Amino acid sequence: MMMVDILSGSLLGLPFGKHVTSMYKDLSEYRRLGQLHLVINPEYFGGKEQFLEKISQMVEELHDNPPAEGFDKVYYPGEIQIDVMKQYKKTGIPVTKEILDYLESDNIY
Repeated sequence: MMMVDILSGSLLGLPFGKHVTSMYKDLSEYRRLGQLHLVINPEYFGGKEQFLEKISQMVEELHDNPPAEGFDKVYYPGEIQIDVMKQYKKTGIPVTKEILDYLESDNIY
């Protein structure tokens, strides 16, 4: 994560780490954020099929680990959000009243 912060913040002269402003603290405050787009073609390495096989193996091995006490499963990064998004497609996305009020307001930058 530190390397992403360096490449999308520090390198560009933009805020990094704790200097990035909160997304929700002040909705009228402009946020100066950098972005990093990294594109890798697996065909230049072992090929798409090999890559997908290795990723599947990695996920299976991760799921085979015993979860910490109080948890039912070991998740890979983003897996919980995939489950949440599936639920949101059924029920809608919950938002706080403050955010809903902002979205319904005429407060445009």
